[in-house]
Amino acid sequence: MTRRAWLAAAIVAVPFVIYVGTTLADGAPRFPTRTECVHPAVEGQPVDLVYGRFDSPATANDLRGRVVSVGFTGTEVLGDGCGRWKVVLENVPSIVVASQVRAEAVKAGFAPTLELATGG
Repeated sequence: MTRRAWLAAAIVAVPFVIYVGTTLADGAPRFPTRTECVHPAVEGQPVDLVYGRFDSPATANDLRGRVVSVGFTGTEVLGDGCGRWKVVLENVPSIVVASQVRAEAVKAGFAPTLELATGG
């Protein structure tokens, strides 16, 4: 192998080895659990109304369709960061307003939870 080839291999290998070493320094990579993706609403912070979490986007979209069909416009399907899909009305300005929307959703047959807003 020529000197130039060794240099090219080192340029690729050294950062890779450093990355793998730092990634595995504390053991295997750690991913959040499903329960760690749920953050209770906090007074004074925007709130997400979460209608449900699902393993498939198709199932989440089915619920979203039902939620929107009874008037809860603005509800979306988004990834929750833990490998699931959530049906969510994002960034309700307060717990008071979110509680009012939740009460209406319960009357319509849904059971959304109030969570700390995580979206944009």
